[in-house]
Amino acid sequence: MGAPRAGIGAGMGAGIVVRGDSVARAGDAVRRLLGAPNGHAVVLVRLSPPTPVSAAVVDVVVDVLVEAGCTVAVGTMLAGRERDRGHRSVGALAHAAGLTGHTGRGRPYAVVDLADDLVPARLPPTSVLAEHVVSRAWLDADTRVVIGRAVTDLTDTYAGCLDTLLRVVPEVPGCEPADVAGDLLRHVPPQLAVVDAVKSSVGADGNRILEPRDTDTVVVTTDPLLADVTLAALLGVDRATSRLVARVVAARGETMLGDLRGDLQGDVEGDLRPFDDIDRPHPVTTRAAQRLARDPRLARVVSAATGGPDAGTVPADPVLAGIRPLLTEAVRAASDPVGQAGLVGLLGVAGALTDGGHAWAATMDKAKIDRRIVPLGFDPAEHPDEDYDDLPRLLAAVDAAVDALPRPDHPDGLRWCLVDRATVFEMSRVVGADFDAWVERVDVAAGISLMADYVGGRRVVVGEDESGRLRQAERNLYLPQPNYVAAWGGEPIDVCKIELVERGPDRHRLLWRTVRSPNRSAVHDDGTLTFARTDTAATAGGTLVTIRGRQLFALPPVLEAADLPSLPELHVPLLEEAYRRFFTSTFDNLEACFEGREFRIGRPPPEPDEPLLTESVRLVLDALVSRFGADRERPAARAARGGADSDPEPGLDAHGFRHVRGPR
Repeated sequence: MGAPRAGIGAGMGAGIVVRGDSVARAGDAVRRLLGAPNGHAVVLVRLSPPTPVSAAVVDVVVDVLVEAGCTVAVGTMLAGRERDRGHRSVGALAHAAGLTGHTGRGRPYAVVDLADDLVPARLPPTSVLAEHVVSRAWLDADTRVVIGRAVTDLTDTYAGCLDTLLRVVPEVPGCEPADVAGDLLRHVPPQLAVVDAVKSSVGADGNRILEPRDTDTVVVTTDPLLADVTLAALLGVDRATSRLVARVVAARGETMLGDLRGDLQGDVEGDLRPFDDIDRPHPVTTRAAQRLARDPRLARVVSAATGGPDAGTVPADPVLAGIRPLLTEAVRAASDPVGQAGLVGLLGVAGALTDGGHAWAATMDKAKIDRRIVPLGFDPAEHPDEDYDDLPRLLAAVDAAVDALPRPDHPDGLRWCLVDRATVFEMSRVVGADFDAWVERVDVAAGISLMADYVGGRRVVVGEDESGRLRQAERNLYLPQPNYVAAWGGEPIDVCKIELVERGPDRHRLLWRTVRSPNRSAVHDDGTLTFARTDTAATAGGTLVTIRGRQLFALPPVLEAADLPSLPELHVPLLEEAYRRFFTSTFDNLEACFEGREFRIGRPPPEPDEPLLTESVRLVLDALVSRFGADRERPAARAARGGADSDPEPGLDAHGFRHVRGPR
């Protein structure tokens, strides 16, 4: 494998903006920034219809690589977006984009489907791609280049190189594309990133509806993030309106990027003035689209039904074909205020239904929650061993606060108090299981992932101290807490923790402290989970499970404004009910784990190649027609009973099936 190049912590690199006669002059910029390429080069290109990269820009890059002595492969990987629009072949997309296997100067290159040879990513366990596969060609390349195209986007305002970079790995179900892009940049980045803005595609969604503007520009940089940040400046939009860019910027650190204009003027040569006469999606429209996109199944339908149909594709299913004209025209019309209002209303209704469905599932039907896959979200090495080993001392303050509280009448009871607005609490249960058998089947190190309402996360072992205590780092995602805040816009709980695992002959204990909350859903979520051997007459042979903690979760603005702690007559019963419900379910989960029963909430995330939601609707409708539309006895049944009228009915075949002509 080629050695990983400087990644997420190594700065933004350098760039050149070529404006005017851009294709002819871009070669010099590529030569300057690419340095001395060698060996085998892979050029990842955007081929998504109707806005693939220009073959002329690809030719420029390939010519430079071949001149330097490289063998070159140009390709991409089909993503769900192309498959949903009816495309089945990378070769066909390359042919449609004018990629013939030779540049205009006769330099050869291979056109490849990067999905043809996938291998384990071999990335660190902190990565969201650790258990996934990646293109062998990209992983092993000596030189990597990505070429995107300047397009506006309904959901992300704009798209460039980071969007194209996603095509070196198959889509990861349940994972945010921004997390994938961040890990690719960290571990297997390209050495050169090019944005084809010779003809930018603009409008409310230039990504899916071709609306070309002659902008005669090529952006060449050593970093895909810098390429996209530069593109944002040229389009006259805030870089953070792209979810991909915003996530990578956050991962690298805002202080590193500093002032946008200052950084770009210092790192990028050329004219950075925004393009003239550029229509782009209105921020209100983008927010409405992002709200709808929280449901990946619905987001797929919107993407597939915007623009098209593309030439040479498999015909869309009838439901999608019916939606496409309505949605495409609504998006086209969104460049003026009246049309924008119509599109926002359409997206808003769908988004409201999506939010309502999520809130219902979080409280009433947790089997409908999609599980999530995430990276660890922080570097465990940022915390020295002393931070892990100091957890018992830090959490002793929680123990002291709990021990000062009166003991509840019931052994499984809850006791709690407020300290600096955070809830400090203890809840326990004695389970009728032998301690040794219990700790053999229920690993305290995995205790947080066994708790109620857990929908995904990642746990990484960091090391071990001289006494055998285990240091580990973890990220956990839970449903909004308490669940009812989901109806008020409450965010899922997303917390990153450092942890210490202690195991002794009579006690196993997990200690944790929150060090980061990626979505700012938690101020504090620290605590301990303890399994202890019991030896009293009443509990002989049992195990005492105790959870102590300090928690302070962010509330939605409406509930935060209500200031419930100032109304103890309302706050106390709500808090106690929420804690009893959550930890009763947690103890039930632990017992189910011991007994080998299924206990996790949620369902596997949607696969990128599962039928579109519209196709599912069509199948249901067909089933209903089949069941309730055939109201006459089938010919085979009449023939079996010897009836005189044994000829097939008009419109039915010999097997009794009715055929209905669909749209052409």
